[in-house]
Amino acid sequence: MKQRQSALKPPVGQSRDMLSTLRIQAADGHVITFCNVDTRFNDCQGWEVFKNGERVLFNTRVYEQFRGLKSGLMVTVEVCEGRTTTSDKCMLAAAKSLLALLDKYPSFASLAAHPARTDN
Repeated sequence: MKQRQSALKPPVGQSRDMLSTLRIQAADGHVITFCNVDTRFNDCQGWEVFKNGERVLFNTRVYEQFRGLKSGLMVTVEVCEGRTTTSDKCMLAAAKSLLALLDKYPSFASLAAHPARTDN
């Protein structure tokens, strides 16, 4: 019985609840990447949004909870709306893409089951 239980456990230092990379292809062509995601505590250690292989938006925090993502993105949308520079337009589109994803998927656990996940 003990052998069978140990066969089901992940190796020491690994967990099914931890994802080193969670990458999702958004419908509008953006690729959204979350790093070191912990689905138990609903947090990550960074995220980035890419468009055509170029990083257009990223966080500067070392640690971020899922619930804090939206508020930071809404500030980005507010700041970038109405600006005419190319970089602001790219950041605005990336922020809106990520907000749309977060509106449909309310946690990192639900994002881990996303059908357009490309890292697994």
